[in-house]
Amino acid sequence: MTAETTPVATPEIVDFEPLIDRLILHFTSESWRAEVATAKKEFFQDAGIMDEKSDHFEMRMTQFLDWYLFTRRLEGRSVSPAQFALEIDDFYMTPEERIYFECLAETKHGLFEYLRLRGKDIAVQDLMIEKEITIRESQVNIGFTRGEVFDARLIPYGDDFIFARAFCFHPAEASSFIKSELEKVQAIENEEESSKSYEELMLRLMKMRYKYEQFRHLKLEFIYTNEKKVRF
Repeated sequence: MTAETTPVATPEIVDFEPLIDRLILHFTSESWRAEVATAKKEFFQDAGIMDEKSDHFEMRMTQFLDWYLFTRRLEGRSVSPAQFALEIDDFYMTPEERIYFECLAETKHGLFEYLRLRGKDIAVQDLMIEKEITIRESQVNIGFTRGEVFDARLIPYGDDFIFARAFCFHPAEASSFIKSELEKVQAIENEEESSKSYEELMLRLMKMRYKYEQFRHLKLEFIYTNEKKVRF
């Protein structure tokens, strides 16, 4: 999957892009500057300095914005920006649009494994709940590789799901490590604690992916590990 991959809506598929852009515009405005600054520190901490000239810069920023809008809880609140938008009057939406913003507020974040492609339908395995999910008429349907674990968000729409904009593809060689870490999360019985640990794992893995791109001279096992083998 390349950083330049951008879904293009078809008449049969709801185009969530303009709605996401409106969320970004609102929650990165002047009144939210301090919140964004804090979020950036959290997201990019230990991930290395992002080079704006890097081929991956655009996708990294998209990953940050998706995390900021759909995953991170606002300071002093128990909701994400996408959820908070449904509660406030200064984020305008028409009654017809509200159902789509409600879909965005329920965006599902997870680790997946590609299974197969049939036409434009992509079958993936949700590794956390060990369930097969089909993204029908997917607008993103190239760049997937068997054995590769990838981080993505799925926007629920009716009985189907639509890929959000950001992807993080992990090297196939890291799959065993990722799945072993996932087993630790699955063993947590408390649902709230498990969900929190899952999000922390996905963010940690994403930072490992950043480092793997930056330190190509190092073996993968020196990056995807819980041991401090290398001082960065």
